[in-house]
Amino acid sequence: MKIKKLLRFIPAVIIMGVIFFFSSQTGDESTAVSDEVISVTAGGDMVGTELITVIVRKSAHFLEYAALCAMVYFGLRGIGDEKKQGRRIVFSGLFGGLYAITDELHQYFVPGRACMATDVLLDMCGAFFGAVMMFLLYKLIGRLVKNNK
Repeated sequence: MKIKKLLRFIPAVIIMGVIFFFSSQTGDESTAVSDEVISVTAGGDMVGTELITVIVRKSAHFLEYAALCAMVYFGLRGIGDEKKQGRRIVFSGLFGGLYAITDELHQYFVPGRACMATDVLLDMCGAFFGAVMMFLLYKLIGRLVKNNK
C-alpha cells in the first residue's frame, strides 16, 4: 500500500488517541470534564443533575465513535473497488466495536472508571452511524459533482 493511502488513516489514529486520553482519566477527572461541558452548554445550575450528566456522557461515547468510524471509512475510500461500499461500512463499524471493547477494558484498570457492556453497544451504534453518514456524504458529493458536469 502506498504512503498516500496510509495517510488517509491519520485522522482516525488521532481520534483513537483522543479516545484513549479521555479513557485514561480517573473517575474524578472525567466527572470534572463532564461538569465543565454541562456548565458551558446548559448553564452552571445544571451541573450535578443526573439526567444531564448521563446525556452528556453517553452522547460523548456515541459521537466520538461516530467520528472515529467516519474517519476509518474515509481511509478505506482510498483502498480497493468503489463498488464495495457496504463492506467499508461493515468493516468501519466492526473496527469501532473492537476499539470500543479495548477501550472499556482499558477503563477497567483506571481508578474510578468501569467497564460497561452498554457503553460498548452505544459506541458500536455511534461507529455504524458515523460510517453510514460518511457513505451518504460521499454519495451526495458524487451526485452533486455528476449534476454539475
